[in-house]
Amino acid sequence: MKQEDESVKRSRDIDALRAAMQREGCLVCLVLLEDMQQVMDSWQYEGFTEVDHRHELIRIRGFCPLHTWQLAQLGTGFQLAVIYSETLPEILAALQRDAAQQQGAPGSSSFGGLWSRLSHHSAPTYAQPAFDSCPFCISRANIEARLISTFVEQLQAEEMRTLFSQSIGLCLSHFTQARAEAERNQPARLGSLLECQQACMQRLLAEIQELLRKHDYRFADEARGEEMMSWRRAAELFASHPGIY
Repeated sequence: MKQEDESVKRSRDIDALRAAMQREGCLVCLVLLEDMQQVMDSWQYEGFTEVDHRHELIRIRGFCPLHTWQLAQLGTGFQLAVIYSETLPEILAALQRDAAQQQGAPGSSSFGGLWSRLSHHSAPTYAQPAFDSCPFCISRANIEARLISTFVEQLQAEEMRTLFSQSIGLCLSHFTQARAEAERNQPARLGSLLECQQACMQRLLAEIQELLRKHDYRFADEARGEEMMSWRRAAELFASHPGIY
């Protein structure tokens, strides 16, 4: 059954990647955003009710900043409130311990004693970084790896190479991951990956140059086209699609 599920998932990924090549943006970013939306929807209506999962969220103090605010936009105030209702007491307890230690520390009332403590002891960390343990960050990384592996493998087909060459291309983050995947596991696809990405970037550069040319007053009367939004495609090339990282 697991192999059957993986086969269905792989087929769906291929279809989604092909469709994304017809849209503006990094194809991996576009499919990843759609998949992450499904993951968040599932958590909102099902995953949150799992006691063990909720306790793990409490232990790691919730989601990372990116996914916290993405969840907030989905109307998950109650679910987040439950997590924070059990997380805040832990932070308050830490504050109380720190306050008690400060009150009982030798020389705590003198500036010299305070400066000595600040100089020789690091400050307590109340905000635990959640990037490494955020469940949605882990899901995103797993989906990314699956999509990139499937995409690189599909470059064996001429049709996929043509579609990719005519698309916006991969953002630099996903291109770097795709290149690593090709070098490590699919070396026969590396040449095609580099060639197609180069074609995409050369086309984008030409569009950027055309945008700049048309900003010259000498060509102010020329019609504007898609090149006028090429800056946005270049921004996504360097910074990935909004909401990914």
